[in-house]
Amino acid sequence: MKLARLLPVLILSALGVAQTARAVLPTDAEAEAILKTHLIDKQLVKGAAVALVDAQGIRVVAVGESRAGSALKPDDLFEIGSVTKTFAGLLLAIADESGEAKLDDPVEKFLPDGLKLRDAKGEPIRMADLATHRSGLPRLAPNMRPANQKDPYSDYTEAQLLEFVKGFTATAPRDVKFEYSNIGFGLLGFALTRAAQAESFDALLTMRIFAPLGMTASTTLPTRFAARMTQPHDTAGRPTPAWHLAPAHAAAGAIRSTAGDMGRYVELMAGVKPSPLSAAAQRATTPRAASANPINPIGLAWLKVPFNERVLSNHDGATFGSSASLFVDREKREGVFLVANGSTRLFDVALHLLDRRHVVKTRSFPAIVSVPSDTLAAYVGEYRLNERMVVTVRLRDDKLTAQATGQGEFEIFAESRTRFFAKAAPIVITFGEVNAGRAGQFTLEQGGATLIAKRVE
Repeated sequence: MKLARLLPVLILSALGVAQTARAVLPTDAEAEAILKTHLIDKQLVKGAAVALVDAQGIRVVAVGESRAGSALKPDDLFEIGSVTKTFAGLLLAIADESGEAKLDDPVEKFLPDGLKLRDAKGEPIRMADLATHRSGLPRLAPNMRPANQKDPYSDYTEAQLLEFVKGFTATAPRDVKFEYSNIGFGLLGFALTRAAQAESFDALLTMRIFAPLGMTASTTLPTRFAARMTQPHDTAGRPTPAWHLAPAHAAAGAIRSTAGDMGRYVELMAGVKPSPLSAAAQRATTPRAASANPINPIGLAWLKVPFNERVLSNHDGATFGSSASLFVDREKREGVFLVANGSTRLFDVALHLLDRRHVVKTRSFPAIVSVPSDTLAAYVGEYRLNERMVVTVRLRDDKLTAQATGQGEFEIFAESRTRFFAKAAPIVITFGEVNAGRAGQFTLEQGGATLIAKRVE
């Protein structure tokens, strides 16, 4: 899901580069070369597709493989992960416009059996609080215990969602801080579906967004268009299962779509041409609150990203085996949607496709060494990076992974017995001394910063 990156404050930051004349969107040949150079040739992904959208229309460029031995086609489907959250934000804006579910409505207004959802002061948590990650709800519900760690959202039911709400005790007032919450967006989708009296979140999406925009190959249902789904791959390039998000988490990251369909969505959100949904699109992208970084205020899921003289709206998405990045510029009326069937950060490449003044930094990786399983096991645990962020290190099939509060899980690779690097983002983790079979801390390097995270006992 978004399952963004380890330190989003270092990613969604002001992007300043030399002031030169802004280039138009790349030609198809230029876009193909960019995807090959920065993604395919570096073996970060097996296949990638981009929708380039401006007043001239939608152009789709696809490169690489859909799966081993099969060339990627422009109409193949990908997981788009947490980009799904922007659709939930748009659905809330649509509901607010009609009065069906207002931004300031209490979430509990749409819950069954008189369930309450209150903050630490006893005040109702609002729909807008969920859509801006300022509800105080955690990233994941504590009663989420997936049977299949590679498909972690597949067996979390709506009954469990309501059980979570019933047992939730807030530790802070609503709207006092940003805390990325997948369960919060799952609950938002549940509430919006009930408010509309729709059969399902997928039915609501189809009725309100997919059908009006002509997005005929988009769905949250894993069985639809299954033959056209690309094969996801982990950070090492190995095939990994696609996620199956049950209805309780559908609004957090369940959509599967094509680059062409997403181009139609970009047309709407960038204001390329008039639509009955234009007012709701503007409402959804309008900043309403602070996010983790003050320069990136958040609307209804959409984050603002300043870039030179431009102010862009962005959301990224990631599952364990797919990645996506979406940018729109409502002033210039253009946008880019980039998606790939591999686990890597696409933010820089997507922004480069939108505006080539942003230079994609090339990365080279050290040689990977083998580390004994008992050494890897000593690193497993939770480490506190700061007062708001805990990093969980797990061992999965002799592979070490890291996951920070509110972020996605990614594999880290050994360059020595103690030093590990990530391919998903420019991050290095060096584990400290091991006592009684456990490392007491690690040092994290990213973006020129060095931080120490101590084990949580």
